[in-house]
Amino acid sequence: MYVWIGINVDSQLTEIKKKAYEVEKKVGFKNSNFTLPLHISLKISFSIENDLFDDVKADIINIFDEFEPFYINVHGIEFENTICWIRMVRNLSLDGLHDRLNCVLLEKYGVPLHEYDMDYKFHTTLFMDNDFAKVNEAYGKLGRVNIPSELLANSFVIGTSKSGELGTYKVVYEHKNN
Repeated sequence: MYVWIGINVDSQLTEIKKKAYEVEKKVGFKNSNFTLPLHISLKISFSIENDLFDDVKADIINIFDEFEPFYINVHGIEFENTICWIRMVRNLSLDGLHDRLNCVLLEKYGVPLHEYDMDYKFHTTLFMDNDFAKVNEAYGKLGRVNIPSELLANSFVIGTSKSGELGTYKVVYEHKNN
């Protein structure tokens, strides 16, 4: 099974979500990024054996509990090759959370570091497709849209997919820190 981990910021990005969803439909992407709540990705999705999931989930929840709610500054919307995302400004809390997740997953479960984990770019994906032209078109159609300058990290999500393909992930757990 494939697992993804993120900070749920869906309720903080309602205006951009509405606009991006409309653009996604107009452009006609094969798979939607809006099957999940908008979230700040904390690690590249990874594969584990199904029978390990409950233990992995428990360890991820324990890591979430180590962190008090914190704020994340928003850098802005970026377009790179086949992805359009809202880029976040790195901070000590984000880096600490990312590093802690990677450490536990590697040491306890043998989940290798992905090359992107070495210099992770914290982001919220708006559009992703193998078709550069579609992503470029969607990016252009977004136009000017308001996004908050900072987001509160106090709600975390864990999701799974059998295949790891875009559009197949489902939220299986949400964790709120007060």
